[in-house]
Amino acid sequence: MKYPIWLLLLGCVSCSSPTLSQTPTSAPSPISPAQLTQAAPVPAAPVANSSLAQVVSPPANQVDRATIQQDYAATTPLPTTGRVTVRDHIRNLDPSRLIVNCPADSAPYAFAESSNYEIQICSEEYDPWQPKYYISQAKDRSSGLRITSANPEEARQLVFRNQGYTYVIYRDGARPDQINAYLEVYGPNGDSFAEALLYLYEAGPAPTAGSSWLR
Repeated sequence: MKYPIWLLLLGCVSCSSPTLSQTPTSAPSPISPAQLTQAAPVPAAPVANSSLAQVVSPPANQVDRATIQQDYAATTPLPTTGRVTVRDHIRNLDPSRLIVNCPADSAPYAFAESSNYEIQICSEEYDPWQPKYYISQAKDRSSGLRITSANPEEARQLVFRNQGYTYVIYRDGARPDQINAYLEVYGPNGDSFAEALLYLYEAGPAPTAGSSWLR
């Protein structure tokens, strides 16, 4: 089932990185802090289906996932891979798959791919375990989005807001090998949808003595 692509088509941003299935000829292009702080204008979002959940930029701890439309159910293997979301540590991601280089003194924190989008999250400067920058692009290179989070607690939950839209990388940590992770989008008019992630690479929490880096 296809869902409204316009919810993420928030303006075209040139990105030179190829898709995951291609082999790049050079490293990802660097991005300046100015680019990360300037998101493209959000177009008016018409209600495509009156039955869509009426959730307007919900607080991170009040998202009703029973009402959001999903392209694939939580336990459904995805046709592209034959599995639920493939998960791994960000350190095992081939750097050539990144959309762009993270800002200076920042590092890749997470990388995700759904049917239609690629999402890269970069850390705060000098803190590789604190997410801060959200970078996404349509896989057909028709649009892109840059968000700099001003809310560290929400960013740690991989929740990012921009002009009335809320973007969430949702992953069920209790059953990671059995449940799909999702890119969830909540629009200012109450529209919401979720695309199951084919792949999710993520850093673990800050390591402590005797702990694992993996979530």
